[in-house]
Amino acid sequence: MPAGTRLRGASGPAAPFLFPALFLCVLLLAGSRTAAATGDRCGQTRIDARSRVTYVFDGDTVKLQDGRRVRLIGINTPELGHKGAHDEPLAVRARDVLEQILDSGDRTVLLQYGSETHDHYGRLLAHVFLQDGENVAVPLLQKGLATTLVVPPNTGEMHCYREVEDRARARRTGLWALDRYQATDSTTLRTTSRGFRIVHGRVTAVRKSRKSTWVDLEGLLTVHISNRDRNNFPKQELESLRNRKIEVRGWIRPSGKRLQMTVRHPAALAVLGNTAAP
Repeated sequence: MPAGTRLRGASGPAAPFLFPALFLCVLLLAGSRTAAATGDRCGQTRIDARSRVTYVFDGDTVKLQDGRRVRLIGINTPELGHKGAHDEPLAVRARDVLEQILDSGDRTVLLQYGSETHDHYGRLLAHVFLQDGENVAVPLLQKGLATTLVVPPNTGEMHCYREVEDRARARRTGLWALDRYQATDSTTLRTTSRGFRIVHGRVTAVRKSRKSTWVDLEGLLTVHISNRDRNNFPKQELESLRNRKIEVRGWIRPSGKRLQMTVRHPAALAVLGNTAAP
């Protein structure tokens, strides 16, 4: 991967933070880490509930004995096909591995709720641990069966999760061996490009509207940051991106004649190199 200044949590090996002031803010949001959160444990800072998993929907969503659905905070696994759609690569493997992890603890789990407790589907948002303190997300990241996903305000453990992911990515384990999970140059994207992508590209323009900031890359891709999420980024840093090469990660969808990727947190955006492109 190209070396460069980046926010810790963007893909690749550990490097200096792009936004030093933001790091302090994130630490305040995330809270101090427990001593258990060493190595790859990404341990809990508290326990909000104890329950038992009765069903595993996929690699990142389970059902509790009281009927609630829990979406694991901080990771995303490939989607299983619905209504005739094909399973995404390694989706079944991710579900099966999560089942094995839960079975090893008799399916009893400890929950640590997020700052935002429910998503727009009504699912409970939580970090999930076995009784021995193992974070069930960590083995999925280690095996390359999940990617990190930072959705503010639930930013706790994002650095620990990304460090685990970085090691799996460096080894090209699981998903990281697949072509679609390799960094793609923005100029090679086509109008038919869809789904999760990691994209490198030079910023050609940074535009602001009443509700959003728009970062145009060479080629067809525009990165969208809403004003609601703009507060997660240090002031003026987005404007400074023009002519710089960046890496962004997220889901691509069509937007008129272009492609759009929504970014909600600096963990999904990194500057590659220390100087602007010529």
